[in-house]
Amino acid sequence: MHIIHSINDFLFELFPKAKEAANNLDVLKREIEKFYTVGPYKPTMTIIHGIIDITIEGELIEKHNSRFRKVLDLCDALCYEEAQQQINQLIREAPHISEYHRVLGQILSEQGEQDDALNSLIDALRWDPKNEWALIMTGNILARCQHDIDAAMKYYECAEQHKPDDYVSLTLIAINLIRNGKSETARQYLDKAFEINPAYPNIYYAFALIAEAEHHFKEAFEMSVVALFKNPKKDLLYQQSLQTAVNAAHEIIDLEVGGDIVNEFTARLEEECGKKIVIEEDALLKTAARIEFAENHNRTYHLVKYNPEYPAVHHRIMHELTHLFFAAQARREGKNKQNYTTLYEVLNGQMYNTPIDLFIEDYLFQNCPDLMPYQFLSLFGLIQEGIQAATDEKILTSASTENMSESKTCNLVHAFHFRKRYGVDLIAEHKPTDNEKEQAEKFYREYEEYRARCMPGDFCSFFEESDFRKHSDHLEHVCAEADVDFSAHDVAKPPDKKMQPFSQVHQSKDINMAVTRFMVEALQYFKNLKNTEIKNIAMQIGAQYGDEISLDREGYTVPLISGKTFTGYLGVAASHDRDLQLNNFKVEAGYFIYSWLFAKLAYSDVANANVIKSSPYDVHQPTIAPALSAWLSPAVSLTGTYTYFTKERTTNAITGVTNQNTFALAVRASF
Repeated sequence: MHIIHSINDFLFELFPKAKEAANNLDVLKREIEKFYTVGPYKPTMTIIHGIIDITIEGELIEKHNSRFRKVLDLCDALCYEEAQQQINQLIREAPHISEYHRVLGQILSEQGEQDDALNSLIDALRWDPKNEWALIMTGNILARCQHDIDAAMKYYECAEQHKPDDYVSLTLIAINLIRNGKSETARQYLDKAFEINPAYPNIYYAFALIAEAEHHFKEAFEMSVVALFKNPKKDLLYQQSLQTAVNAAHEIIDLEVGGDIVNEFTARLEEECGKKIVIEEDALLKTAARIEFAENHNRTYHLVKYNPEYPAVHHRIMHELTHLFFAAQARREGKNKQNYTTLYEVLNGQMYNTPIDLFIEDYLFQNCPDLMPYQFLSLFGLIQEGIQAATDEKILTSASTENMSESKTCNLVHAFHFRKRYGVDLIAEHKPTDNEKEQAEKFYREYEEYRARCMPGDFCSFFEESDFRKHSDHLEHVCAEADVDFSAHDVAKPPDKKMQPFSQVHQSKDINMAVTRFMVEALQYFKNLKNTEIKNIAMQIGAQYGDEISLDREGYTVPLISGKTFTGYLGVAASHDRDLQLNNFKVEAGYFIYSWLFAKLAYSDVANANVIKSSPYDVHQPTIAPALSAWLSPAVSLTGTYTYFTKERTTNAITGVTNQNTFALAVRASF
């Protein structure tokens, strides 16, 4: 196909960039070539006596274009061998197409054949010396594989000459120079790219790489976060930017710097609340950090405990201290609790803490810039734990759908906030339903509305100070949840001193993936036992140990549970009651597998009181009931109980319903 144009004012009207360049003929030729190029197929141009003759290989384009696209699709799918076979066939049919040789060179490079790749790229440049991507790839191989920076620069400079305004090429060149230790030269290319298009996210990633190479980790962290914000796609650049941000944050974290941030805030807070604040290391703490308010513990000081094994733990210490700061603000302002609408009324204690935590994280983000790397790593880790808990198949098949959905919604609210502050999008990883995502978005929008119209500290008006302290300091609630009353006869007795370590162990339960996984595995274990085996185990524990179990001892064994030893957190209770001529028997055995996970077996042989008037008093309905309780958060516990009737089902005289085996899942929340 031939297209013929007279070179006159009208032609420059058709190609306005050439007109803007004062009717420059070279610019006109570039614009014509760009317009008539189809994929890898470029037109040829001949200028004679004021006439420009443009030749387009229409037949070749029609014949090859779909096949070439298939080659590119195969490369995207990493099917390099098949792609290589097909591109070689295209080269045999049309060896003058430069882009065919360039694609072959890229395929060979991906397969590790760098010398052959270089030869194919040179062939591409022989057919078209202006093939920009062939120039850049040749420079990359020379720099990365042959470590010949001087030779690579010749190709980079040639690419820049042909397309001086191509910010994509300039950034790619810069990144490869950075990776080869040429940060200063790379910065020159990046400065040019930035002038052309300051919104291009790859530029900020490249600046982060330069800062990282020069050990300027604070700048590397900041530039990586900017790259995340400017890149809406979760592509390779997103993953690389995220990894660079994580690496830089780890490099920034320093015990002395983190300690200085905490100490400065603590000193200011002591003056504000009028009490001393003690910060204490506790390697046995199950959470990263926990605050104990002086008022809740009859102390003259507030206590913050922290586990030094947790990453970025100084952020969690600051988070706990900010609980105290907000409580002090509420006390000082003398404000009363107001209705916070659906944000924490809809769900349980986890949702109660959600709005408080959002305000706290915003306060730290706005007022503690040096804490940002700590906050970034800490929140990133917490949200990832939430993703695991929300997507694990074992949990999804064993826990209540309603409870899991509510918990996921809470986690999504925090994920929205993390994306808002650091540009990291972890929403899809939660695998939310449309309803869960919509509800979380609604909650977060409502939070932002409150935050937008509140002055610093005004949000304290949503909570009473005493109520705020109660929900911030989980100790009493968790201990209440953990206390198991095995016998009604013990209710009036004073607390046994031997049980004090038990309460202390349970004052800091925290949800993580291990908790729920062990819970599911334990349920599966009990489910596979025969009824007689469960009963015999319970009876054996009672007969073997009775009340001679010490909480500070280990090494207890139960012969029927071979290969396992138990600690002193093994509880037994049995009763035999003949009151009202009812011949009842019940035995329970409980064991704390972990400090946050309690398993119980119960065998009951209790008379059916509902049929006493019409049947002998010894009509019984023996049941075996394995149960497992796990504390999903400091204020929330989950208990699963399976009740199995071992004899023929009897009919309830009042309801007329025949007893059935049941599985009950109960959630308890402390407020």
